[in-house]
Amino acid sequence: MNGGESMRRRWLSAGLCLMLVGCSTMQAYDGERRNQDELARISGDWRVRAGAPVSVILRQVNDFEVGVRYSAIDVLPGKHRLLADCQVAASKRISRHELNIEVYAGERYRLAAETGPGNRECAAVKLESD
Repeated sequence: MNGGESMRRRWLSAGLCLMLVGCSTMQAYDGERRNQDELARISGDWRVRAGAPVSVILRQVNDFEVGVRYSAIDVLPGKHRLLADCQVAASKRISRHELNIEVYAGERYRLAAETGPGNRECAAVKLESD
């Protein structure tokens, strides 16, 4: 194998790893895994932004830290406290937002950014039905 082919394989491996980062769903509740219709799913953006102008990254739900490989969480229905980081590429600003929410079994939700004037900052992060 020549040097160019070896380098291509390394880049391919690195690319595959990056594609897998943030693709998994974390179980953010104690106990046995439950059926999806008993849970609510909350999704943020992938941690690898790939040029996205604004990204909302889920950091914590209640007492559970959201690992780097997760872009979504499954929670039991009810009230929860979320921490999310909003990253704006143009200004390189990151702001942390706390959300106190209530979710329902069988529903899917997505974190969304509300940007300020000129899309230079995150004014707020909200939870939307997906």
